[in-house]
Amino acid sequence: MFVRGPVWPLFAGVGLALALGSFEGAGVQAIFPYVGGGLATSSDHALWTLTYFVVHWSLGIALMPWSVRRFGERRVFQGAVVLAAVGTLLAALTHGLGVMLIARAAEGLGAGLLVPLSQSVFLRATPKARHGLVTVLWSNAMLLPFFVGPGIGGWLAVHWGFRFVFWVALGPWLVALGLGSHGLRAARGPDPATPPFDTAGFVLLYAGLMALQVVLDQGEQHGWWGSPFIREFALFAALFLGLFALRERGTAHPLLQFQYLRRRNYVLGLLLLSLGWALFMGWASILPLWAEEDLGYNGLWGGLLLVPVGLGALPLSIVLDRLRGLVGLRRLSALSFLLFAGAYGTLSLHTHSAMAALFRPLVMLGVGVGILFVPLTLIIMSEISAGAIAAAATTANFIRVFSANIGVTALSVYWSRGSARATVALSGELSRYAQAPVIHGAALADYLGVEAHTVSLDNLLRLSMWLCLGAALLAWFFLIPPRSLVPTPVSGRVEEAELEAGGP
Repeated sequence: MFVRGPVWPLFAGVGLALALGSFEGAGVQAIFPYVGGGLATSSDHALWTLTYFVVHWSLGIALMPWSVRRFGERRVFQGAVVLAAVGTLLAALTHGLGVMLIARAAEGLGAGLLVPLSQSVFLRATPKARHGLVTVLWSNAMLLPFFVGPGIGGWLAVHWGFRFVFWVALGPWLVALGLGSHGLRAARGPDPATPPFDTAGFVLLYAGLMALQVVLDQGEQHGWWGSPFIREFALFAALFLGLFALRERGTAHPLLQFQYLRRRNYVLGLLLLSLGWALFMGWASILPLWAEEDLGYNGLWGGLLLVPVGLGALPLSIVLDRLRGLVGLRRLSALSFLLFAGAYGTLSLHTHSAMAALFRPLVMLGVGVGILFVPLTLIIMSEISAGAIAAAATTANFIRVFSANIGVTALSVYWSRGSARATVALSGELSRYAQAPVIHGAALADYLGVEAHTVSLDNLLRLSMWLCLGAALLAWFFLIPPRSLVPTPVSGRVEEAELEAGGP
């Protein structure tokens, strides 16, 4: 433990910075039409402001372990906050998409450094008996902005303009910098035995991720594999990422360590965690977009669609430390995906959808999100020795965070392709009544577009339901929780006493 004085500046400053990093990603999720209008581009291109943030968020996570050893926790914290604040200021000032993407990259990199750094300093600053409570506080600080951030961003975009999503964050960034620097005065300093930085590995990783990002962001626009442009960038992505994986196997001090992917619990748990997170982030992006573009909601009401998710997630996360001992990690993991499946299966969308009709399924989705992280993270780390937890957690967090980009892109592409198919089908049905002059011209095209978007999204919900049912079965039958069976003397039930390898 390194804290000698009051701990509140540490938790307030570092926790505020962690929450602000998440808010930078979540604040734009419900206002893509506003961002696109302000930058003189489309909503599809405005979606890049999220995906570029996420890809650099994952890179920040990968850079954190070496950075802390080289510069110490306090300097890394200060550098991450300053980088994120500079990116925030640049995003608030720019009127061009290119500069906005650079700004979002800076924000994401700073936010990514803060995720594992905050977890590490929180756990070391508190007694082991309180690690469960601290983990709940840490996870809530990271997740809460994803539930309330879209609503706040929507309100600011409607009443003040989308740039105020960034302006309002500048002051809190400075407060976080002051409090966190004070709280980290006695934190771990630089390590004189810091290994050399894997520069070649970082260049290969960055080049591969950016090439892959071009494919994900522009594939639909260029026609995917029918376009030489997309094929070339896909080849570059595969080449650079393949060379990066080969280098990480041979270098003495890799950025990411992929040997853990040979362990059953690690790879299955990470696959399930990434699937749940990717689906949630995908739906959190396209559901407000559908409500605004097709139903006529403004940014505020589009963002408020995600508030019920937080109402389900946050209360449950508080008692999850107790539940994992009573229910068990494997059962909790399966239950999380069953709740996901129930939410996606009962969430029925139509062109006259009201928020009240969506409330229950979204609360159920939130309960699933609230359960998702802790049991799967503990299962992922269950076969990892204490000395290797930091490296294994870095690799797992990198993959999990980047999976959000896959989820956003995959759901958006399916939505677009499904809408095109639904438009053709609906046009065929209407052609049978061609003699009836009910709707004509642009009004008919608008009607068909809204109906097709809604039908496609409803079909995508059913596909998500089946994916989550499959994930629940995978968790139930193939995950092996670290447990010993202990009879409970009071009730006679059997409790699973989890043998933790590390915190989530």
